[in-house]
Amino acid sequence: MKGILVSLFAVGLLTGVSVAQSAQSQATPSASQETSATAGQSSAQAGTNASAAASQASQVSDKKAQVAGASRLQAGSTVQAALVKPVDAKKNKIGDEVVAKTTHDVKSEGHVVIPKGSKLIGHVIEVKAHSKEQATSELGIAFDRAILKNGTEMPLPLGIQAIGRSQASAAAMADDTMASSSVAGTGSSGARTSGGGGALGGVRSTAGGAVGAVGNTAGAVANTAGSAGGAVSGSLSASSQGVVGLPGLSLATQTPTSANASMISSQGGNVHLDSGTEMILRVNQ
Repeated sequence: MKGILVSLFAVGLLTGVSVAQSAQSQATPSASQETSATAGQSSAQAGTNASAAASQASQVSDKKAQVAGASRLQAGSTVQAALVKPVDAKKNKIGDEVVAKTTHDVKSEGHVVIPKGSKLIGHVIEVKAHSKEQATSELGIAFDRAILKNGTEMPLPLGIQAIGRSQASAAAMADDTMASSSVAGTGSSGARTSGGGGALGGVRSTAGGAVGAVGNTAGAVANTAGSAGGAVSGSLSASSQGVVGLPGLSLATQTPTSANASMISSQGGNVHLDSGTEMILRVNQ
């Protein structure tokens, strides 16, 4: 009897050991899988962080490159721009901000340093309104920095080399000139149609021809003036200097108080520049 009990106890013990080993073997792969999943997530997160860091480093590098490029702009390099908001000697005061935007990319050594649409920031350094006691109106402006489209800000001393009409004003002037030429042509054509029979008709015809010739001459003069006006009021180029297409204004590229400032003057009225006024700015270094 004791032998049977011992045998049964041994069988039970062996069975328990076998079940425990089986459970352990099943638990081990599960733990391994969890460890592998955790490691995979950590690796993916590390890769994402590394990618973000690389992107930020690239952006910083680009900004530094643009700032360095601006410092390589040679003195005398030109920047084409247009005023964002008007300036007026009667309304503005010293210290007021003046903002322009670049209308073309500015390149250095084949690379774009200042993209089109970047802001150029300046300020009013001197202002004199026209009055009975002050016949000459003056407005001094100095540009000293640029803000690129990506937000990078850089020092950039700029003087005004030339100013000219805004594109809208130039277009309006061209339309007015064409309308005047059309009216002159109509008058000349009407003069030619006058005439009659006989000697009196001949006299009328001669008179009509003379009037027609005068009309043609006037039309030619108007056309010539229109062409000249178009040239004067058109877009500025990098070689433009002084005031173009803005009667009554004059430009001094330096002021007694600052070599980086430019003085715009007007005799008999206040200095006023509309938004959109074209500018050629020169790098001063």
